[in-house]
Amino acid sequence: MNWLRRHGKELAIGLIGALILLTVYLTGMTYSSYMAVVREERQENLLLISRAVSMNLQNFFSEQLRKMDILTRTPGLQDSFETYYESGDDSSMKEYIFSYMQSTQQGLASIYVLDTAGEPVFHYDKYPFVGLTNGVDLDLSRYGDADVTGIGELVGLLNGQYGVILANNIYGGGGYLGTVVSVMDLGEVYRQYVEELSPEGGGYIVVKDGNGTVILHPRQEMIRFNYRRDLEGFDTYPRYESLRSMLDTQYSVEEGSSVYTEYSNNIMPSTELMASFSRMNLDGVAWYVSAVLPYRASMNAEIANMRHLGVLAGVICILILAGGSVIYSQRRERRKLRMETRYLRDMNHTLEELRRSQEQVRHYQKLTTIGMLAGGIVHEFNNLLTPVIGYSEFLMEQMGKGSEYYEDIREIYRAGVRGKEIVEQILPFSRKETETSLFASVNVDTVVSDALRSMELLKPSNVQIQKKLGAAGVNVYGSATQIHQVLLNLYSNGCQAMEEDGGVLTVETREVETGEIPEVYRDGLTSDYVEISVTDTGCGIEPDALKHIFDPFFTTKRKGTGLGLAVVKNILVGHGGFILADSEKGRGSRFRLYFPTTKLPVARPDEGRESGRRRKRIPVLLVDDDWQIVKYLKKRLALRGYRVEAYTDAREAMAALGRGDRDWQILVTDDTMPNLRGASLARRAKQRDGIQVILLTGLVGQDTILMKEQGIVDEIVLKPIRFKELLDVMEQMTSEKDEEGDDGKGFRKNEGQAADRADPDGDRDFSDWL
Repeated sequence: MNWLRRHGKELAIGLIGALILLTVYLTGMTYSSYMAVVREERQENLLLISRAVSMNLQNFFSEQLRKMDILTRTPGLQDSFETYYESGDDSSMKEYIFSYMQSTQQGLASIYVLDTAGEPVFHYDKYPFVGLTNGVDLDLSRYGDADVTGIGELVGLLNGQYGVILANNIYGGGGYLGTVVSVMDLGEVYRQYVEELSPEGGGYIVVKDGNGTVILHPRQEMIRFNYRRDLEGFDTYPRYESLRSMLDTQYSVEEGSSVYTEYSNNIMPSTELMASFSRMNLDGVAWYVSAVLPYRASMNAEIANMRHLGVLAGVICILILAGGSVIYSQRRERRKLRMETRYLRDMNHTLEELRRSQEQVRHYQKLTTIGMLAGGIVHEFNNLLTPVIGYSEFLMEQMGKGSEYYEDIREIYRAGVRGKEIVEQILPFSRKETETSLFASVNVDTVVSDALRSMELLKPSNVQIQKKLGAAGVNVYGSATQIHQVLLNLYSNGCQAMEEDGGVLTVETREVETGEIPEVYRDGLTSDYVEISVTDTGCGIEPDALKHIFDPFFTTKRKGTGLGLAVVKNILVGHGGFILADSEKGRGSRFRLYFPTTKLPVARPDEGRESGRRRKRIPVLLVDDDWQIVKYLKKRLALRGYRVEAYTDAREAMAALGRGDRDWQILVTDDTMPNLRGASLARRAKQRDGIQVILLTGLVGQDTILMKEQGIVDEIVLKPIRFKELLDVMEQMTSEKDEEGDDGKGFRKNEGQAADRADPDGDRDFSDWL
């Protein structure tokens, strides 16, 4: 007790001191803990910002690369490159590139087109960047390589701005064609996708490339600054320790945070910074996005608050801290909810686009199925029409015009030819008809009249047709089938427009001089034109719809495909012509077709007797899976003096070719047969000397043309077969042979064995073949 009295003051001072120390300690611990929480919060906010910026940049550049990929995969652009290499004409290429620039709204400064050697063909600058790349060494040659694509290097523009290069290669049927290089303005990219997300309180966003070079920064002078390269003694001076640690962490992890002291070689004053960073990965290129905030500026408010809170009681501190924690949690929760809402909205938009894409894919699949079906129909119809046309032609030849049955048989022949024309109209659905090898001189009034006769059977009863043909003797160079298809499409559209209320479909033809052609189409015209006008008095077309009627898949009909008028326009362009349309709602429409005329006469089909010249008995191998065609051709060729061995099984014919015990001079084979194609027989035949190959087909595809170019096939004859055409080809082949012919060497003595192969069932009569 006495001890307490004597030492009470010292004890009280000690207790007060202890309490003070405890209070200071607790205050310090509270302060440290609170500052750590605040720092983590700031870093988390900065990390969210850096993630958002990374996502913005990744989405932006992904979209630009996707657009460039779509552009470089466009068949028209690939064709324009090949045209440029063939003729030096780059006008079509410029149209595609200019359209692409007009459709790219943000960030694009310039676009270059490079040839296979990496040399610029031409370039465009987009306003307001016109001329900013003139004289700038962009080192474009490095991108003129088939393996270089994606995001390229940082480049400087003339006005002190900077850009980044995007490159994409172009490939065609012949391989690498060139490269499209876009220069994206980084200033515009920063303003649109980065600057708006900059942290408040003096913060900013920095983007560095994989080498540590600054490529996006709010201060222009910091662009292209590299800490490791531009700071003297960076790897050794102790004052750069925190900066080195931050950079090592940034380049080794996907995302993180750090506090460090920045030095910029006197470009900006050294300062302590807080930063959170994340990595943007795109197409093998890594960029590092940092959201930066001055450390002291970010913490000043918290330091001041702690000074005031230190005076208050612990309970108040706890309540305030608890309240702040609740508020922070609520804000974070609201932010999370907003982000989830945005995510769900974007996801819904993506799913809707996916649904539309799937519908388009299903539509394409239907068209593909129709094309495959059309190919089968064409093959079967060709096999049916060949004996109809052939035997009627043969009977006309044998009977002569004096026979009482000649005209009847001639009607059968004409019906067969019309069937052949219908098959040719089905052909566009099974393949692309871009070749002009079947073009010939066509009389305009004749094809217009033929199409009208077809339409007479299809038109509604309340529609009348008026025909005003004023182009007698005027011919155009083209495909009668394709022109027939164009006219039927326009006739059908006009009749459908008048189906409900009736009306008049007027078709007029007239020859026009160059001066009457609309001025926009006059440049480069070298001949007169013929005009075909199709006018209806139907419901007409809305002005907004009239602008798009020739666009693929655009239609105003509930069940329409939107392909009819697009095909019409393509056919006109393929014939060197053009089409104009005008319409008034409620009063009808008029379509004017313009074709260049030709002085070439129209070839007349030869329906008379064939040449009576007989060929020597040249050995021929005939292969077709249709016994009727085999029977017909063997009979006709035998009457012409050919020695024919025929097969309906391609495998047996292949075996006979392999044995080499017969000396055929000509192989006539169908291309489409079960088990084995005629192309395989042609290749085997070309392994033997002296055999020439005629391929019979209803579909002339790219592979067929390639075989003819390579010499595997000597001639191609289209089905259904007209014997005169086949005979002309065979006589042309044999005209250079020895006129003495051969004595039948190479054939079996018993030719009935060949007939057995053509008629494996033995139930058909081949006795009258020879």
